[in-house]
Amino acid sequence: MRFPLIFALLVLACPVATRAAAPPKRLYFQHHDWVVACDNTLTCRAAGYAPDDGSTLSVLLTRNGGPAQAIQGRLSLQPEEGQPQPKGALHLRIQRQDLGVLAPAKGEGTHSLNPAQTSALLSALVRDGGIIVTDAAGHRWPLSDKGAAAVLLKMDEYQGRLGTPGAVMRKGSTPESNVPAALPVPVVRKAATLDSPPDDPAFARLAASPALRAALRATLKDNSCEGLLETDAEVPLSNAPLQIQRLDAQHVLVTVPCWRAAYNTGDGYWVARPQAPFQAQWVTSDAIDYADGQIIAAQKGRGLADCISQATWTWNGTAFVATSEVAAGLCRGVPGGTWELPTLVTEVR
Repeated sequence: MRFPLIFALLVLACPVATRAAAPPKRLYFQHHDWVVACDNTLTCRAAGYAPDDGSTLSVLLTRNGGPAQAIQGRLSLQPEEGQPQPKGALHLRIQRQDLGVLAPAKGEGTHSLNPAQTSALLSALVRDGGIIVTDAAGHRWPLSDKGAAAVLLKMDEYQGRLGTPGAVMRKGSTPESNVPAALPVPVVRKAATLDSPPDDPAFARLAASPALRAALRATLKDNSCEGLLETDAEVPLSNAPLQIQRLDAQHVLVTVPCWRAAYNTGDGYWVARPQAPFQAQWVTSDAIDYADGQIIAAQKGRGLADCISQATWTWNGTAFVATSEVAAGLCRGVPGGTWELPTLVTEVR
């Protein structure tokens, strides 16, 4: 399968692979049955799953950046057809101790953990495990603790909590006031775009320009976009036609298919001048759509579409800037994915 580079590069906190001016500090880390995604405001979300893909049970632990922030816990259980369906109220049990009913929350199969349940869950995750969810019919759904300690340590480290009383891992006596404050959500102002007249002969000539195709190719370090390659019978997308759309009087958006896989596709997008020198600026090679000043990427982790990574870039009048990224999490049978795990958030106005 093919995953977009923008998500593969997030394993260690690092900038998105684009020319857009995006905040560099973000994190996506996976270890065994747990993942953590931290965004540019210092909010972190850790998701844990069942020990195998035979169960859709998952827990999400969310903590905002800044001193003295509590961890909020939610649980999702959405069994597939043919799996045991929950009967009656769900209970959280840890080491055979009943910690009470899980309160239903907004969202199908979603429940909230109260502060006592969340605290007990955290203790079990980093110590003895033994976490299960049960229903009135005696069904049992275990939650894996494998990988939780490493993920929670990454969360503490990213938010600057190591050595403080509020850390989950490596608590200490450093004052909570030393924890970095949460960062504001960046504001991106979307510029107006112009409609492209259908069958514009000037755009048809531009799309056929070998000089424009060469300018696009020059922005890439390798032959990563098959549509820009010279005609090759063994490369179906080679020499694909360019598509041109107007952004404003000085800029056009150029699109060409870059790759195709079993259940994912990736198109390349560039901003260029409508005449030479084109000053082409590459945005991404992994998009699936463009509309109203926004380029959209979305990739399935597998054909079932139970884990989807997404990203958007928004036109600000001079460039497309990265305005959202959502990591996929683990593929565990819930269509559309169990949780949203953003690594980049902005407010588009």
